[in-house]
Amino acid sequence: SFLDIEAIPDRMVMIVIIFTVLSLAAGVAVEYFNAEQLLSVLTGLPSNFGLIGLALILNVYILMYLGGNVGAARRKYHVDYPEMYADVNHSKNRKNANLFNCIQRAHQNSLEQQPTFLTVCALSAQKYPLVAGVSALVMLLGRLAYASGYSTGDPKKRMYGAFGYFGLLPLLGCSWLVVLELLGFSLESILQGVVNQK
Repeated sequence: SFLDIEAIPDRMVMIVIIFTVLSLAAGVAVEYFNAEQLLSVLTGLPSNFGLIGLALILNVYILMYLGGNVGAARRKYHVDYPEMYADVNHSKNRKNANLFNCIQRAHQNSLEQQPTFLTVCALSAQKYPLVAGVSALVMLLGRLAYASGYSTGDPKKRMYGAFGYFGLLPLLGCSWLVVLELLGFSLESILQGVVNQK
């Protein structure tokens, strides 16, 4: 069938559940502590779309930079178009083939993350533009650290960018809050319902 739930590994299901709970907790914390107003007071920035706009423009330049890295690596390691990756098993220099593949994966993974990044930025910024802007900048710095580590040729070093998830969690959590509010549910009414059940 189209969606065979039994085919999804239990570990992945648990990761999605945990990530969703953490993101919702981040969103609730943003709302509870009035982080949008707090950021405005601390930074002096107005609560508008300026910072998230800046982050989205920076995202464009990061993608251009990572794409340029792949182009330069193609020339340096002699990986011709249309080949997406170097064939490590048939390459004259396996180390260079691996290095190119790591640089390519750093860029490709960034492209794979774009739908998620753009979606949560657009949704969360509707109510929390400063929080979205700061969180997006954290994600982008994480993306650069990820690419920098991966581009060393050691895939384990891509984890240098794992701190970017500290940007994704509030973006996703605030997106949930915005969507629920647009559907007519407020955080207060949901929490009140939970309290009344006890």
